[in-house]
Amino acid sequence: MFAALNATAQQKTVLGKVIAKTRDLEGIYVKNKNTNVSTLTQKGGYFSIEASPNDTLIFSAVHLIGREKGLSYSDMNKALVFIPMEYAENIMEELVIDRRVTTESLGLGGGRKLTPAQRRLHTATSSGGGILPIDAIVNAISGRTKMLKKAVEMEEELIFVQKLLNRFPEEFYSQRLKIPQQYHQAFGYFMAQDPLIVTSYQTVDITQLSLMYTEKATEFLEIVNVLK
Repeated sequence: MFAALNATAQQKTVLGKVIAKTRDLEGIYVKNKNTNVSTLTQKGGYFSIEASPNDTLIFSAVHLIGREKGLSYSDMNKALVFIPMEYAENIMEELVIDRRVTTESLGLGGGRKLTPAQRRLHTATSSGGGILPIDAIVNAISGRTKMLKKAVEMEEELIFVQKLLNRFPEEFYSQRLKIPQQYHQAFGYFMAQDPLIVTSYQTVDITQLSLMYTEKATEFLEIVNVLK
């Protein structure tokens, strides 16, 4: 009884933020394994949940690799608990349908090439030449089409992130901005969340863009240092 009362006394609202190399951080399932209380992340990956020290939080989403996080006494005293999650890069590969799709067969001509994710989306939503789009109906019911659409969005986001990073050589990020090489791509996703950079990275001169990237690097490194 005393143990239960003590645990209740230590319970408080934990504020946290999921971090991953994607902007799709809303709706991630968060559950306190010890109390069965659950919630969903809000826009930006932010969440709040009641917990006590040594409770275990479970995080899961279709496009991210699930993980558990044990809450320490130190975590309970933090203003914000950061939860890094890995993007499940291969999860969509398991959904590939063994059917050849070409731009010619889609009536798009030979000039346009579809990305792998776009080809998979077309396959899942087309009727395959039949009278009724049975595949499309089945896939819509199972949620498969939604997942494939998300794959296309994520692929497009990755391409955009690479465009942002390609504005400068790798040495710029490592030597001037002091960002470790393993975090270069994560920094690209971080910049992709800034509306000003998104709308002006191709129009401002390189000197101004360098200053914008430097400012974002300062913010990014603060988050990385917190995670360490």
